[in-house]
Amino acid sequence: MEFKRHIKLFTLIILTAVIMGCASAIFLQSLEYVTNFRMSHYQLFYLIPLIGVATAFIYNNYGKGSQRGNNLIIESTHKETKVPVRMAFLTFIFTVLTHLVGGSAGREGTAVQIGGTVTNKLANIFKLDRKDKKTLIMVGISSAFGSVFGTPLAGTFFGVEVCFVGKLSYESIFPCFIGAYVADYVTSFFGIKHSIHSIISVPNITIYTLVITIISACIFGVVGKLFSRSIKFLKKMYSSKIKNYLLRALISSFIVLIIIVIFNFYEYGGLSTWLIDAGFNGTSSIGDSVKKFILTVLTLASGFQGGEVTPLFDIGASLGGAIGQIAHIEPSLLAALGLICVFGSATNTPIATIMLGIEMFGDRAIPYYIISVLISYYIGEHNSIYGAQVIETPKKSKYLKDKGYSIEEILK
Repeated sequence: MEFKRHIKLFTLIILTAVIMGCASAIFLQSLEYVTNFRMSHYQLFYLIPLIGVATAFIYNNYGKGSQRGNNLIIESTHKETKVPVRMAFLTFIFTVLTHLVGGSAGREGTAVQIGGTVTNKLANIFKLDRKDKKTLIMVGISSAFGSVFGTPLAGTFFGVEVCFVGKLSYESIFPCFIGAYVADYVTSFFGIKHSIHSIISVPNITIYTLVITIISACIFGVVGKLFSRSIKFLKKMYSSKIKNYLLRALISSFIVLIIIVIFNFYEYGGLSTWLIDAGFNGTSSIGDSVKKFILTVLTLASGFQGGEVTPLFDIGASLGGAIGQIAHIEPSLLAALGLICVFGSATNTPIATIMLGIEMFGDRAIPYYIISVLISYYIGEHNSIYGAQVIETPKKSKYLKDKGYSIEEILK
């Protein structure tokens, strides 16, 4: 019986990885197409209010809880939670529409929701027990992250780390490893290429570079913390001031459009991965990261679909590159640290974040990764873009009372 159980779980892991690899390939190709189309048809930005209202209407009337997004997937690893199959289709369609009209959002949220939906459904069909179901859902998360970013090692640890604060689900590491690498292979099989950025040179650790690294890590941690708090604050404000959900969607979407038009934020819409390039090239400014931060917070607080991770990469890399220019330290190093640290601070995933740095930029800067990631993680405190994360190991002794509660529950 135990042998059959392992064979069934292994088969479902491979099936999940193949499905996610295919889904990520289709999704990434779709995003590339609509991004290129929008860049040659800037009038599409004026459809932002229409898509905002359509998103609100469909999710409110037909979503069946899908609007909880990644938090619903994370919650399903903690307890028995109904994850509607339609979530996968809705998030795919409306994320593509968000990018078509220039909303500032990412892509990992969509991939994770698809992976979580697929694995919840497979686990129910094949009647997995609670332990194996939890493992399979984490495999779905790892497969999604690994294939959509081309980072299967980081994807492995993201899947076993993102559901908690201060805990790794060790029993799921090997299944997540298999799922992430198979999914990434399948996505690559379809010809999907991921952007490559390199750290030009890594300076020796001196008192000066160490001080700049620590100061930068503190800044990155604060930015990640402010990002998650700002989205939560703005959503709460919109809900309290505008009771009608359609009117709320219309007004908040119009605010996004007005900001884009008045301040000429067109190039900060969509994925805006040029900001990462600018950070590594040493041509970004602090203003670039501020603009992307504002537009992303406004977009996601308005209910548009997508993810937060790519915008976090943009914000962190452009901010880091700017700090590198000011401090006269290789901008590409600070851009790399900014990219991973803002992400890590906002997601509470320090191990996955260090692995992300190694996988994306090589191992030459490992001491810098570790120092900056741990500091920014600590600075981020108990905040996260994923409110369903359950705190297993509080970051500070004064937060011991938070143990066992989700971030959503703590911040209510």
